[in-house]
Amino acid sequence: MKILKYKKFAGLHIVCKKCNKLIEVSQEAYKDCKHPIDRQRYKAILKQNGSRKTRDLRTLEYDTAIEELLEFKRELSNPVQFVSQIPHIETKPELFKDCIMMFSDWLENVDVPFFEQKVRSREYIRDTVGYVCKLKIYLENNGHKTDKMTIYQVDKTIVNKYFEELYQKSKSIATYNHNIRALKGFYKFLIATKGYDLINPLQYAKLKNEAPNPINVDDNDFYKIMNCLTEENSIQIYKNGVRKNRYRPYIKEAFELIAYSGMRITEAISIKYSDIVLTKNGEIDYVIGVDYKYEKAHNHDKSKPKKIVPIPYSPELADLLKRLDYKNHLGEDRYLIGADENISRESMAKQLSHSFGFYRNKAGITSPIGLKHLRKSFLTKIETQTGLVESLGYQKTKSVIQNNYLVKPEVARAVKGKGFRLFNPDVI
Repeated sequence: MKILKYKKFAGLHIVCKKCNKLIEVSQEAYKDCKHPIDRQRYKAILKQNGSRKTRDLRTLEYDTAIEELLEFKRELSNPVQFVSQIPHIETKPELFKDCIMMFSDWLENVDVPFFEQKVRSREYIRDTVGYVCKLKIYLENNGHKTDKMTIYQVDKTIVNKYFEELYQKSKSIATYNHNIRALKGFYKFLIATKGYDLINPLQYAKLKNEAPNPINVDDNDFYKIMNCLTEENSIQIYKNGVRKNRYRPYIKEAFELIAYSGMRITEAISIKYSDIVLTKNGEIDYVIGVDYKYEKAHNHDKSKPKKIVPIPYSPELADLLKRLDYKNHLGEDRYLIGADENISRESMAKQLSHSFGFYRNKAGITSPIGLKHLRKSFLTKIETQTGLVESLGYQKTKSVIQNNYLVKPEVARAVKGKGFRLFNPDVI
């Protein structure tokens, strides 16, 4: 693995901006980091009065990095100078690779004015920059020398050819659309935020239709999967020989909670015993869920009350809560699912998603259903049985529910079940 030039110097390090690991050790891949040199930056890490001070250095040249490090050290030793700091000089690099690095810094709010900063998850930044880097890899594979290629040379013709090939090769509609959105955002950043005199080659690019016909998890398929959730024969073997144990002690209850709550995966497994609301008679009334997607988009600074989703009572949900011994844990700040597991809710959500796919195949189900489709099943049933899905607040607008969640064949069956007919037979 090639990295930036490095010689040992007190306080100077090289960090991978994709996985946030220091990688200068022994000039080789460190801690399993295998990301390309384009994702690397020099970083100053100094100690002052027992505290750790860090700064991402702007340069990619070793000698200049030393100068920036020493300047940072002088600022720290002079409190007045450090507080006032030298005004940041706006730069407009022309090399394509430097523009990618500048875009990455902007996503991380490096040198971005406070009122312009936006909270983004590490995963979002990693994936977005990764999609832009795919264009760079494509250029290199087609004989372009990206070390010397300017952003002005990556014109509409090149980008159009890249997406033409991607359109034909991409098996996932979502992945193709993510590439489009990332590159659109990259060029919009350069033109609107940085003032580059460019034409956005993706200004009129169209996304593929991701969900023209939403699918759900059929009742029989759900029960088949649930019956397969045993510790035996739960080792998934990948083509490269890697083995993964897909079974977890809490997996059955996790799948059930996602199915009976209608929440997104991470939202469902983040429900706690303190979220259970009882009636005056001490019976289960409803369960409080939080719309994390809305929170990230509209309440990242926690300045507003959380968007609550009241999860309605159902016999299945009540039975699950009883099996989880809710009466003895009522009011506790404790997760319903895997409370004692040393794992983040996000990592658990990914783990459960992979496990669902494994057990789906184990059950012999050929339909391309995933764990997320349990939400579509839930919302479809709420709508067809009560017509109140919009009022519960699972989505911002009814149009989102209608276009992306309601499974139309199930709606047609519900209409049939209610005895629908066009004409009154007594008139004949």
